[in-house]
Amino acid sequence: MASQPLRVVGRLRSCFREKFGTPRQPLLAPGATATLTIAREFLPEHSLAGLERFTHVWLISYFHLNTNKIVRPKIHPPRLKGESVGLFASRSPHRPSPIGLSLARLVAVKGAALHLAGIDLVDGTPILDVKPYIPEWDSVPDASPGWVNDAPFPMLRVEISAAARQDIKAAEKRLGIDGLSGLMTDILRQDLRNPRDKAQNKDGLELGFFLHDFECRFAVRAGTATVVRLLTGTVMHKKERRTSPSRVKLA
Repeated sequence: MASQPLRVVGRLRSCFREKFGTPRQPLLAPGATATLTIAREFLPEHSLAGLERFTHVWLISYFHLNTNKIVRPKIHPPRLKGESVGLFASRSPHRPSPIGLSLARLVAVKGAALHLAGIDLVDGTPILDVKPYIPEWDSVPDASPGWVNDAPFPMLRVEISAAARQDIKAAEKRLGIDGLSGLMTDILRQDLRNPRDKAQNKDGLELGFFLHDFECRFAVRAGTATVVRLLTGTVMHKKERRTSPSRVKLA
């Protein structure tokens, strides 16, 4: 049987610029926005007809930033704190076929563009398909959450320094948006750090993630994540995220 190549219907333009900082599941950060423009070859003026009547959509995506070369039968979900679980009992992006499934709130349909919120996908993600969310069929009230019910994800308190509050005001004015404080709070309360990375989990270590056109620098101490400052013009590089705890100053 001849193989059928998957086609990309559009690439997501998301507020998240890298994997670090992007929520691990959809709808955890309601203020996380994105736009998906359907390619002209799919005649969006016809193929999107009627979609505006739905409040949510399923996005089927391709994990284009995956670097894993070996597919392992067991993985370590962050919330299990080092324990393992079967690959197919998880939503790990490291899969035989790196395909993702995300539920997003459909804010509006304008021309060929879908305006979305509650996104958990990084900027540039190829979208393979869009399907409407239908509560009658897609919601199962008595469904079992499996092992997830036994391993609640650790939640952090979130504070914003005085300096960061000023940076946020400037960013909102520059970008023409609001709600950045709430968005960063939703992102950080989920604890972005990898629990298996001891260096990353040192109290007071300054880390950063890229959002919109800036880098959000934060530090975690005793269960509280504090937004220290917002920086523009910095370079996205994994090693440059980390700053010695002695250099962190909270205002």
